[in-house]
Amino acid sequence: LSRRSLREKVLSYLSEQAVRQGSRRVTIPFDRQGLADYLAADRSALSAVLGRLRDEGVLTFHKNEFTLL
Repeated sequence: LSRRSLREKVLSYLSEQAVRQGSRRVTIPFDRQGLADYLAADRSALSAVLGRLRDEGVLTFHKNEFTLL
């Protein structure tokens, strides 16, 4: 995950999972803190980025289930 911004890291990770799972709806094996640790980010910063992506209509999520729109 050599992307620079947290937004790029999140989108890259979720896109990769979508390809692996063969669907735009993906379930990840992490909770928020686990995903933040995996992406080497602060949990609150991750939550803020996810909220912005949701507000922009890029994705939706509930707990560890994400849908790329």
